[in-house]
Amino acid sequence: MLTEFPIYHYFHNGNAFSGAENNMRYILVPGKKPDPEDESGKRKVEFLTVTIWPGPWSLEHTADEKQQSREFEGNQAGLDKAVAWLADVYQAAQETWDVIPSILDCEPDK
Repeated sequence: MLTEFPIYHYFHNGNAFSGAENNMRYILVPGKKPDPEDESGKRKVEFLTVTIWPGPWSLEHTADEKQQSREFEGNQAGLDKAVAWLADVYQAAQETWDVIPSILDCEPDK
């Protein structure tokens, strides 16, 4: 469960990564923002945004209130924390994630 993730270098190169664990869908997206310690505003720091939502629909077709997002540091330690957070969220509501609705039995939220 939630064990097959690329190393941080994959995200450092600008790649997003998505997947699913039963009914829990997730995506990890890298980004850059101004370094708060750099007064010139030229230096950037990397970060990862992790978003979780219930299936069966894509993120774009799932209501915002059903989505959870969290930001992590842009390094291997941040990725490790992001994966741990995904596992915690999954385990906290495992009964919800274990039920996989058919895409044929429901409509998109938006």
